[in-house]
Amino acid sequence: MQQGFFDLLRDSDEPLWDGCTNHSKLSGVHHQVRSRLSEANYDKIIEWARSILPEGNRLKENFYAAKSMMKPFGLGYQKIDICPNFCMLYYLENAEMTECMTCRYSRYKPRTGRGKTFVAYKKLRYFPITPRLLST
Repeated sequence: MQQGFFDLLRDSDEPLWDGCTNHSKLSGVHHQVRSRLSEANYDKIIEWARSILPEGNRLKENFYAAKSMMKPFGLGYQKIDICPNFCMLYYLENAEMTECMTCRYSRYKPRTGRGKTFVAYKKLRYFPITPRLLST
């Protein structure tokens, strides 16, 4: 992880293209995270941006490449379904439940058409701290 951190620091100092003073190689990743663009929309914007930037620019070519810059940090998260009314988490011993034990609201949105997967009304993103502490 330590080497990945130093690589990221170097990317934050490296200009997006030779002569650029406002943006670094890391700028594109930062804007994607801040704006919460979908992967497809991010790729479309990056494709357009790369077409107007000078040759030899260092902007990552797509979402996957940008995301891979952050991978060495292992900053993953766990998705946990929650009751739409915030009554409970569908976690551990409650992970298999399909309705809230308090308000009896359904965990999943009604399926339409040929959809075969269940989609939860709400999700919590849990960022476990233990792996982050142990990796230092």
